Amino acid sequence: MIDASTSPLVKLNDFKLVLNNYKPNGDLLSLLKENPFVLLSAPSAAGRNTVIRYLLQTGRYYFVISDTTRKPRKNNGILETNGTEYWFKSEDQFLDGLKSGNYVEAALIHNQQVSGINVNELKHAANNHTIPITDVDIQGCDTIMNLSKHVIPVFILPPKFDEWMRRLDGRGVMDKDEKVRRLTSAIEEIEFALKRDYFKYIINDSIDQTSQTLHEHITTDTFGQTEQDNAHDHAKELIKELKVYLANF
Repeated sequence: MIDASTSPLVKLNDFKLVLNNYKPNGDLLSLLKENPFVLLSAPSAAGRNTVIRYLLQTGRYYFVISDTTRKPRKNNGILETNGTEYWFKSEDQFLDGLKSGNYVEAALIHNQQVSGINVNELKHAANNHTIPITDVDIQGCDTIMNLSKHVIPVFILPPKFDEWMRRLDGRGVMDKDEKVRRLTSAIEEIEFALKRDYFKYIINDSIDQTSQTLHEHITTDTFGQTEQDNAHDHAKELIKELKVYLANF
């Protein structure tokens, strides 16, 4: 039986054509230029989702939920719901939105689904005087960064290597191949971030302190240069330790 949540797109060629020539509309660009938009990227077990939950509890932030063309699926026996994990859209609905320029960004994933951030999410945040925030794949930051200087891209770094590995192992049983895959991806993600001069970095030593500091940075739009230099050095050291660890794993 074919899993409906991962079945191929019926209008794959239409999506490819629209995405290849996609440009957001003027209203969306104006909204981005008038309001901040926080993008959080991080390697596995750096604590990104926990930081987001902390910030949301302040009432100052709104978590941006992406649209997707795939069908809801079950996670641990519980079916995903509209507006929680994603806004589930039909192919026609998503295509119409793309043709109208209503997406901040959108991407074709494995020729099976299209996902993206709809302008309605940013409007909701603006109307409620909250700061839109979302977790984003690090490669997706380039597209959004080209749209506005008010976008705040933050890369969350895990703490010292031993503590990071303790947190990763504390997530539950993980076989060797899965751990190697995650750590290899972590190297790639950190290296990718270091090649971009737009990222702001914060080291997640303590969830409470990290979240409070990040909130201060976001609301004042200031990230101290000394702090950033130290974070850069920390990132480079993590890469070295990761490579040694994997070589001996």
